[in-house]
Amino acid sequence: MKIAFFTNNYLPNTGGAAIAVESYREALEKLGHEVHVFAPKYPPWFPKYKEDNEKHIIRFPSIALRFITPQPLPLYFSFLVEDYFRKQDFDIVHSHHPFVIGKTALKLAKKYNKPIVFTHHTQYHKYVHYIPLIPQTITSKIAIKESVKYSNQVDLVIAPTKEIKDMIINFGVKTRIEVIPTGIDFSLWEKPISKDFLDKFPWKDKKILLYAGRLAKEKNLEFLIQALSKLLKERDDIVFLIVGDGEERKNLENLTEKLDIKDKVIFLGWHPREELIYYYKIAHIFVFASTTETQGLVTLEAMAGGCAVVAVEAPGTISLVENGKEGLLAQEDYNDFYQKVLYLLNNESLLHNMKNNAIKKATQFSIMESAKKLEELYKEIIKNKEKNKKIIEK
Repeated sequence: MKIAFFTNNYLPNTGGAAIAVESYREALEKLGHEVHVFAPKYPPWFPKYKEDNEKHIIRFPSIALRFITPQPLPLYFSFLVEDYFRKQDFDIVHSHHPFVIGKTALKLAKKYNKPIVFTHHTQYHKYVHYIPLIPQTITSKIAIKESVKYSNQVDLVIAPTKEIKDMIINFGVKTRIEVIPTGIDFSLWEKPISKDFLDKFPWKDKKILLYAGRLAKEKNLEFLIQALSKLLKERDDIVFLIVGDGEERKNLENLTEKLDIKDKVIFLGWHPREELIYYYKIAHIFVFASTTETQGLVTLEAMAGGCAVVAVEAPGTISLVENGKEGLLAQEDYNDFYQKVLYLLNNESLLHNMKNNAIKKATQFSIMESAKKLEELYKEIIKNKEKNKKIIEK
């Protein structure tokens, strides 16, 4: 099959949606398909990547909005993009966002009579703080309304978890919905931690709490730091490592200084994927407080690395972590979260069992298995589209 992916987030962005899109692209190509990715052009301050990775990558002209978000705003439409799309004669279109580039995907799919699938990667109504000037109560309702409207115009909706499927049905989505969790490529986790990394790692004698991901408001990192501050003051054998970068970094660094835990909370910035996996493997507990995830790919990655999890109980996370098995789920309450982390650190055998359980659970989420399920759905949707064409022609 020749498949067209349309996404607002893609490499060199390393957020969950971007990683999911790239993981599916790689897996589908291993299955023998040809995947073309329509994505935004990123500004110069993003990390560079090899030019040969740009084969079959079509970049939309974009506007940099660094004063609002590091994510560029792609221009809604480009005649060059349409010309490329028309010439390729794709078998199916897969949109990964309902807005901006996603609207182009829908427009082109309808114009050229191609089947279109949409993956609901994000709880869009919880990301409206990036829209300036308009009250969030208004933009949240608009986000729900527009994503539902979009979902009801495609041939199939993919939800990464049952909880998200139930949520969007409740919002009003009538289109058929299938649940396919985004998996990971376990071959990346097979490589042992490099000697060079271990030699330079200065916290080998500490219990390591880890967060990895964007440093953004919706990730609820202020809560994490506040909740862990008491523990970090009480215990000299604990360090909290934060891997990732984002617009909230300065505010969070200021908070650690204000709470007098600056030496216990280490901001490590962005690291390449290979090194990030080393951090997963060396950490004891992955801590996570986001309530906006549709699945929480970063939590799955941490589990694959052998991290027990302490997380705020929320959609996405609860599809991966069973309370008491792979980790502990907490309320969004400072003391409850603190108590859960403390309990796990004080129970070595339980922590060890949860780390092993986390690895076992993660192995259920293979990107190749997810891609095979997606492949079968593509074939079904294409077949149905062809059948409908013949009926209309008659």
